[in-house]
Amino acid sequence: MKKLISYSIPIVTLTVFVLLMLGGNYLKKPHNQSEDVVAFVEVSIEHAKSERWDMLEQDMTNIDLAWKKIIPRIQFSVERDEIYNISLNIAKLRGSITSEDKASTLIELNEIMEDWDELTR
Repeated sequence: MKKLISYSIPIVTLTVFVLLMLGGNYLKKPHNQSEDVVAFVEVSIEHAKSERWDMLEQDMTNIDLAWKKIIPRIQFSVERDEIYNISLNIAKLRGSITSEDKASTLIELNEIMEDWDELTR
């Protein structure tokens, strides 16, 4: 019995770690509406096209809060640079919305979407 336990503990531990590291696709999916980064970005793209800067500031807050909820779940299954890239895009987006620059805002929103798609590849 002691031998079985000594073999099973490392095997179970390694299995849990492998599942955690490979579970990025599942972990980045929103578990509730307040974590849906993709939906917030898509709404923001529509608001940016129609130049609704007051709505974009609200969207920016929603994107930032949703992203901060997702980071702890995916931090072990994706590379740190990928998390940093999306965080940097959000910071740039905040600046482009403040300056009301439509082109820059659309570029940053689309870049967030691209980085999101590449997050777990």
